[in-house]
Amino acid sequence: MELRSSLNTPPARHLIHGLNPLITLLKEHDIDPIALLEKAHIPPDSLGSTTYQLTPHQELGFTEQVILALDRPDLGLVVGSRYHLSAYGLLGLAVMTSPDLLRGMTVLYKNILMTWTYMQWITTVRDGKAHVSLDKLRDLGGSHQYMIDRGLVASHTIFKEALGRDIPVQEVRLKHPKPSYAEEYERYFQCPVIFEAEENRYTFAADTLYEPLAQSEPETSRIYDKECEKICAQLARNYTFSDIVRNHILSSPREIFTLETIADYLGMTPRTVQRKLRQEDTSYKDILEDIRKNLAIEYLQSTQFTLEDIAVRLGYADASSFCHAYKRWTGDNPSEVRHKVAIGL
Repeated sequence: MELRSSLNTPPARHLIHGLNPLITLLKEHDIDPIALLEKAHIPPDSLGSTTYQLTPHQELGFTEQVILALDRPDLGLVVGSRYHLSAYGLLGLAVMTSPDLLRGMTVLYKNILMTWTYMQWITTVRDGKAHVSLDKLRDLGGSHQYMIDRGLVASHTIFKEALGRDIPVQEVRLKHPKPSYAEEYERYFQCPVIFEAEENRYTFAADTLYEPLAQSEPETSRIYDKECEKICAQLARNYTFSDIVRNHILSSPREIFTLETIADYLGMTPRTVQRKLRQEDTSYKDILEDIRKNLAIEYLQSTQFTLEDIAVRLGYADASSFCHAYKRWTGDNPSEVRHKVAIGL
C-alpha cells in the first residue's frame, strides 16, 4: 500500500505565519529577526498579517539567513518538533478528528497545500512496517537539509499528537552523508540511523496506522476535510507563471533545458513565454540560473557526486565551466566547499 501527498504542481506560496517557529527561536537567542527578514526581502510589518504570502525565494532566503545566524546545522530537527497540530488550524482539526492514523494521513496528504512543506510526503506499507518518506518538490539550495530534517520530525510530531501516544521509530534512513550533528537524529528518534541511503524516511510498526485517534470524531473530520478542500482549490490558483515554468524545468530531463522546448511543452511561442515572465520581473535565463545554483549547492552538500558528475547533471559542458559559474554565484570554489563538507565544517 502507498499513500502520497497529491502535489503534481508547484508548491503553493505559504502564509507568513509559517515562519513563527523560526521567529520564536531567533528571539529565544536574542537575535532580532527584522534584519534577517529585510535581507530576504520580506516586509517586517507583514509579520502581523494573516494573508501575506511568501514567495519561495523569500521563505528559503530567510531560512538560510536563520541557519547562518544561529549556526545550527541541525536546525530542521529543532524546528520540526515545534510544528504541532494546532499550528495547522482547520487542517489540524481535520487530521486529529479522523477515525485512525491512516485516514488522518490521508486527510493531511490530500490537503498538503495547507502546510508549509516543500516536500512530498509518502507513506508505504511493506512486510508489516510503515515507512514515511520525503521527496523534495523543488530546488531548495542551502535550505534543502533543513527542509528534509524539519519534514521528518514535524510529520512524526503531528502523527504522535493525533494518536495521543508515542510512535516508536524502528529505523531512520537518510540520503546525505553522515553530518556533524548525526547524534541529534538518534537523540530525537531513539533508533538506528543509516546515512547515504536510497531515500529519506523513518519506519514504524504498520499496526499503528489502524489505531483510533485520541480525539476521533469521523463526522466532524468529514466536515473539516470538505472545508480544507475548498481552501486548497483556492491556493492552487495562486501559482505564478514563473512557478509553472520552474516546475517544468525541474521535472524534465537535462536535455530539454531550453526555452524552445519548454515553450513547446506549454503550447506557447518562446516570445510569449518570455513576455509572461517579464511581467513577473524575471526571465527564463534567471530561473534556469537560480535552479542550477540551488541544485549545485544541494549536490555539493548532500551527495558524493564528483564535480564532473554535477556539471553534467546541471547541463554544463565540463567541470571547469561549472566551477566558474558556481564561483560567480556564491564567491566560493566548489572544491573548497566539498572539502569543508567532508571534514564536517
